[in-house]
Amino acid sequence: MPGLTLKALLSPRSGSRPALAALLEAMKGDICIVDPWDKPLLGAISNETSIDQSRVPIQFEETTFGFVVGPPESAAAVALLVTHLAARDSEGRALGSEILHLYREVHLIEQLSEQLAALLDLPAVSQSALGQAQRLIPATHGGILVVEETDGTLRNTASFGRSSSDSDGNLGPLLPDSRFASSILERGVAEIVNNCSSDPRAVDSERSFNALICAPLRAGQRTVGVIALANTATGATYSAADLKLLNTIALQTAAAIANSILCAEMVDAARIRAAFAAELHAASTVQQLLLQGASRPTPGFQVESVYLPASEVGGDFFFVSPAPDGSVTAIVGDVSGKGLTAAMRVAMILGALRRETSHDPGEILFGLNNALIAQGQLGFTTACCIRISLSGEYTLANAGHIAPYLSGRELDTPSALPLGLIRDQIYELTQGHLRSGERLVLLSDGVPEARSHAGELYGFERLSGLTLMAAQDIAEAARLFGQEDDITVLTLAFTTT
Repeated sequence: MPGLTLKALLSPRSGSRPALAALLEAMKGDICIVDPWDKPLLGAISNETSIDQSRVPIQFEETTFGFVVGPPESAAAVALLVTHLAARDSEGRALGSEILHLYREVHLIEQLSEQLAALLDLPAVSQSALGQAQRLIPATHGGILVVEETDGTLRNTASFGRSSSDSDGNLGPLLPDSRFASSILERGVAEIVNNCSSDPRAVDSERSFNALICAPLRAGQRTVGVIALANTATGATYSAADLKLLNTIALQTAAAIANSILCAEMVDAARIRAAFAAELHAASTVQQLLLQGASRPTPGFQVESVYLPASEVGGDFFFVSPAPDGSVTAIVGDVSGKGLTAAMRVAMILGALRRETSHDPGEILFGLNNALIAQGQLGFTTACCIRISLSGEYTLANAGHIAPYLSGRELDTPSALPLGLIRDQIYELTQGHLRSGERLVLLSDGVPEARSHAGELYGFERLSGLTLMAAQDIAEAARLFGQEDDITVLTLAFTTT
């Protein structure tokens, strides 16, 4: 990030300049802000010299990057204000840099998740993850060691760079009995070792590394292995940024390895492919039962719900709950990913919603977001939550989901990140009124993303008219157009007497 300068702080595009200009004008004195080379940046100095003129330095982070010239008291006050504005601007820049870095990690997680989601074989998962690490972090050696379920020993599942202690195989930087690996597993904390030759844990094959970086592969509360990179290049070192990046890769890799191990255990136990199909069928049955119980009696309201998964198990969910004051709370959402992983996440979300005591949409999404992060869930979840009182007043919060429709009109909702990305995310509320005879429609993206045989998307342009129909008719229209994703439709209206 470029360093902050006084010229940048007082540029015409800066938000600080108008306030400072107004202040200098209000002081009605000869005050000028100059850079370190006495070039005026804001204000003016009288041509007449005066003994009352002072030159007050503007200091920030132990650097003087300008001066305020003018009457002593006024100049000191302006210098103090400019220093404060510089600190605020610097904090904003740092926050912006951190957010960009965070989005880079989110993008990495999504990219790596797509690669690993299609892999169920442990060596393939390990090699794919290690290849991603090698592309992002300079290394001459790399390896993934996985803990054996039977005896707790380490097994090499992927590597690059020949080990000097074994001329017949590529075993990466660490052998299964490495004390570095044991230390990482025991402490569960990533580590950088620059200049391995001076570390007492290093064995002969490891002392040639100028830099070593290791991270535990943690899936929830379980450590399934270690990922390590090393570099023999002269002067090579690893930084905290490299460590943070490797930790991000390790988090995604650990979950994929845990899934691959679980899948292997299921296949070994069943010994035939039909057993996996049976598990899918069972998961589909359980999911249908969970969703059937997701809508409770709502006196005073007419609630219609339709759920059409694109395959045996889906990633959409909905939940309807009445409150003691007669209001009703409803939520519709969609988890990223497909298959059993998505179905398991849906089951966890429905369980969390059943335990939720709040009926405030913002609080519900806030709690669900933190619950997903605490569980170490992969991917993200979009959701829209709404509460309607018996008088028709409603409040809604949206976490990156399709906006609801009110009698054919799309409601404006503040943009927000999906669930499961950033802890303690606040979701703004939107308020409105539902009148008798009107219908609110919440739906998943399986409706607008339906695709015909000719490749045409159903699209958002047709939703205004479609959402005037009943829930079953909306879902059926999307299905007949060409269903490609899960379809969920939930409609709410007052009961007609």
